[in-house]
Amino acid sequence: MTDHHDSAPAASRRGGDGSPWEAVLHDPARAEGAVLLGLAAARLGRAEAAIRWFRRAARLQPGWADAWAALADACRRAGRRREAAGAFAMLLSLSPADGAALVNLAVLERAAGHPRAAVRRLRRALALDRRQAATWNNFGNALRDLGATAQAAAAWRTALALDPGQADALGNLGGARRDQDRFAEAGVLLRRALALAPQHAALHGVLAYALSGEGRLAEAERACRRALALAPALADPLCTLGLTVQRRGGTDALRWFDRAAAASPGHPLARFNRGLAELESGALADGWANYACRFAAGRAGRERRFSIPEWRGEPLAGKRLFIWREQGVGDELLFASCYADAIRQADQVVIECEPRLLPLFARSFPKAIVRAEQPLRGRALVETVDCDLHSSAGSLPRHLRGGLADFPPRSSWLFPDPARLLERRQQLDGIGGDLRVGIAWRSQLMTLERQWAYLPLDDWGPVLGVAGVTFVNLQYDDCEAEIQRAEARFGVPIYELERLDLKNDFEGSAALTANLDLVIAPANSVAELAGALGVPVWRFGARDWTHLGSGVRPWYPSMRVFHPRAGEPLSAALGRIAAELRRAAALACRAGAEAPGPRPPARPVRRTHPQAPSPRRH
Repeated sequence: MTDHHDSAPAASRRGGDGSPWEAVLHDPARAEGAVLLGLAAARLGRAEAAIRWFRRAARLQPGWADAWAALADACRRAGRRREAAGAFAMLLSLSPADGAALVNLAVLERAAGHPRAAVRRLRRALALDRRQAATWNNFGNALRDLGATAQAAAAWRTALALDPGQADALGNLGGARRDQDRFAEAGVLLRRALALAPQHAALHGVLAYALSGEGRLAEAERACRRALALAPALADPLCTLGLTVQRRGGTDALRWFDRAAAASPGHPLARFNRGLAELESGALADGWANYACRFAAGRAGRERRFSIPEWRGEPLAGKRLFIWREQGVGDELLFASCYADAIRQADQVVIECEPRLLPLFARSFPKAIVRAEQPLRGRALVETVDCDLHSSAGSLPRHLRGGLADFPPRSSWLFPDPARLLERRQQLDGIGGDLRVGIAWRSQLMTLERQWAYLPLDDWGPVLGVAGVTFVNLQYDDCEAEIQRAEARFGVPIYELERLDLKNDFEGSAALTANLDLVIAPANSVAELAGALGVPVWRFGARDWTHLGSGVRPWYPSMRVFHPRAGEPLSAALGRIAAELRRAAALACRAGAEAPGPRPPARPVRRTHPQAPSPRRH
């Protein structure tokens, strides 16, 4: 939320030659008269007429600061940002210590996408007067634009120390907590702000987003509607309302996204959210076009700029294509399903991947040049690569997956190291029953908003209670205590391989996963890796855009999806998985009984067990 400082001339001032205002009121040929006529027009709501009079005053007396202040303020109020910025700049050339002009010009520079210039102006304003709470609030806004979130929060806290009734600073601080997924803290701050400014529509919208993040969807919807009752064309609460309706199972989310886009043409979050809804419904052409707004909407990594053009679907014959990663590892594995198609079409492809994936990708795409992603700090503002075209990984499906028929029938696109594969097979031989099942239960990025897509291991009783199954841990973070607790509660061992870092050793993880009969996991990189390797995988969770309007995830032929039905908790999906697993275990048991010869002897495997837990080792 942004403040400004009024900088129009006071009615009691005298003109540049000292004559009283009354003497020149009806003399528009003099600058003072033009200013007074402009003020009168402004009071009557005739903004354009006021601007014309103030322009005349500035032409008649270019060195009169009050004329430029009046023109700047009138243009700002009329939304003519460029002209307002020029007038404020002229005012500052005449009066460099005008703090209000510095703040107003900084606000305009922020709106024009120049936060560094805004920060410089606001530092100057604060050097003139550090007691202005509104200036500190705007300083925090500009710092936030630069990504300096800690400094921004400190500036907002200073604004509140100077003026505890600064509703905008409270709202900004609450918005920062919301962006950190600290939704409960955000709600406290935002309610304080709304107690001070109950008619502040944008604050109701920010509160709605925080409530949605807490899963308090009915309250979030009410907050959205309160914001829209105050300001029907406010795009952000329209977007939040669409998301809330969608999460509550409503069917009219698209109309709210459309209203947001109409209220703020080109609004990136509205277009992105609409794109996800379109993809989820199977409208791929429009969905991919709107999905391209993910960078501007802040829903992907930082967009990169290159000295070469972006690939927009034109023929790649004779061209060199550079592909760069943009999101998390799970998304990277999914989008990598398109790499082989690009390699087949282009003369040469250079793939930049997450460093941990480098050996796996280099083996799996031998005709491409594969290299590790460059650190962000070492990148140029405009990057130069030895290729003709570039594409982010998430933009490839727009040109290669226009319909479900464009998904090739290949069973996998990643291939583990044969030596590591044999090593893991030897480690697994001889443990447990006839069906080896890898399990994972959450994502590494566990925010309050995302927690609804996952179930703790304590809730896996129906699955872990299936007889004839050997469970192998694939959860890649610190989960030792959870495993021991589940073993003690359900009386079943969960095996882990010694000296295997599931988080950082993707070669080892791929070799282990490829040796399993089945993987059960939610929406995380474990499920994506299993699908990319062609291993049977059962993925549980809510339906999302990656289903592309189908009952499966067409990216992964080996993947089966289990969704909770309308009104069911997520645990219901695990119950259906347990029923299917019992059937699979019975089939594996019969097949094992018919197979000749005993299993080979066991190799070194660490088993966590409730009676004899051992320390976790990689």
